[in-house]
Amino acid sequence: MAITNLVAAPKLFTGQGDLIIFNEIPDYGASGIGLASLLNPKSLGQIVEDSSSWTGEDVSFEEIRDEQGDLITSTVTNGTMSFEFDIAALDPGFMEVFLKSSTIDSAALASVFGATGATVSAVGWGDATPVITRPIGWLNEDLKRLLLFPKAKIAANLANADKLMRIHCAATAEYIDLPTLKTAMLFDSSAAASYED
Repeated sequence: MAITNLVAAPKLFTGQGDLIIFNEIPDYGASGIGLASLLNPKSLGQIVEDSSSWTGEDVSFEEIRDEQGDLITSTVTNGTMSFEFDIAALDPGFMEVFLKSSTIDSAALASVFGATGATVSAVGWGDATPVITRPIGWLNEDLKRLLLFPKAKIAANLANADKLMRIHCAATAEYIDLPTLKTAMLFDSSAAASYED
């Protein structure tokens, strides 16, 4: 029996070209939920260098042995799929999505910034737990492969490092088993992801 390669040419997933988030899916149990339900992909913009890291847990085994120490059987606990990243921008749009901020009437503090009548805007947060459930994807460096969590629990908080305030996010894939949506998915394309101007 001749030995052959399992695959002809291995495909690698290297680097990070972008992180993208989709509109919230209000009810994953609703009829007709599938890939077509992932709408309005948006880039998360500049992600701080070296802040992206895979934090998923490995598969683990628990061994059951007999009194002589021989293995009877083992039980397996699935691993998890998760990653963390830091968004560089503190734009109100990012803060509304990830920190659940709301717009505040800021006219009373206009004088702090120079003169009465100065244009000032403000957002506030902390009154709601900053956790959302949305589809999120990690594009590789040439934007031709997408690692997708269709149902990701994303927790966020404000963080500060290297003199840069940023939004720190942790995304974990939650179990889903539908005809066109699985807990984690990998997509390949012959063309790079496209962006609107």
